[in-house]
Amino acid sequence: MKRFLLIITLLATLFGCSTDGFNGDHLSGIAPGDKVSLGMAITPKNFPAHTMADIDQAFRLARQLADYSVFIYQWGNLDLKVARVMTAKSRQAGLKAILGLSPTTLDQGRKELDLPAEVRRRAGATISFANPVIRKAYVDTVKQLAHLRPAYLCLATEINFLALQRLEEYLHFVTLYKEAYREAKRISPETRVFVSFQWEWMRIVDAKEPHKIKEHSKVIDIFRPELDVIGLTSYPSPFHGSPAELPHDYYSWLNHHIHKNDEVLFMELGWPSQGSGSELEQQDFIVRLPVLIEQVNVSLIAWALLHDVDLDVFDANLNSVGLIKNSGSKKNGFHEFKALKLSFP
Repeated sequence: MKRFLLIITLLATLFGCSTDGFNGDHLSGIAPGDKVSLGMAITPKNFPAHTMADIDQAFRLARQLADYSVFIYQWGNLDLKVARVMTAKSRQAGLKAILGLSPTTLDQGRKELDLPAEVRRRAGATISFANPVIRKAYVDTVKQLAHLRPAYLCLATEINFLALQRLEEYLHFVTLYKEAYREAKRISPETRVFVSFQWEWMRIVDAKEPHKIKEHSKVIDIFRPELDVIGLTSYPSPFHGSPAELPHDYYSWLNHHIHKNDEVLFMELGWPSQGSGSELEQQDFIVRLPVLIEQVNVSLIAWALLHDVDLDVFDANLNSVGLIKNSGSKKNGFHEFKALKLSFP
């Protein structure tokens, strides 16, 4: 999520387009799922200067809001011991774990590989998903995460950024993903395995080339049939002045790209309370969510952060996506998200 607004703004500028301009009057939509579950990325109070007590408190607070916990790890910085502890703590708190692995860099527009130092050393000069050394190391990492038996396992986040910038590398990753998928399902057949796509970027592409929507869908379809759910990340605030300005088909536009029975999961969803947003707008966005997703087969919505964070590499938008301030003070969005949990069937 690092520098997300910069990345997506640069891409939008590159293609000379925005996410506006969709009316979707011809969209018939599909019936929503029987139940929408909620998830939460467990960021503790005082992050990154937090304590274990802060982490334990975060799990207790998250349990009020969600049934799932979310942990997304950059492959280059993954500590499997931490992943094991967080998965165990999730179960102790009565939460089902969603684990994410990001093999592409956050701060380079997700167009470069994010490798552990030892893997990079052994890979030599050829840094590519086609490199057998990198492929084996990636599959081995996925197998270790699968042994934790999470409810959901995302094997790449916002992977469509790579498709835009390095199509050949994207194709290499797809074959690697399918290999890793089979290994993950062999170890933990009940785990739902997938990749996530950045939703604002998909709308940008469609706005630029509305006559090529079926072709754009190939960025998703190429992963089939080894794709248990359609994963999305979405941060609309850079493109819309307020939640009220979101077009009615903001998320139902997805039905142009997926199959009728596809399960949709929002891996990251957020609206900041500073920068391009405000606390009131964050609250309003949460209130409007049921209407925005009512024509989409959404099974799970995971909010991007529980607590705000204080990271120099983040701007005000990303630092303030949480429903609770870094100090521990709850925003109105916290209470609306709690109400949302009670409102879904």
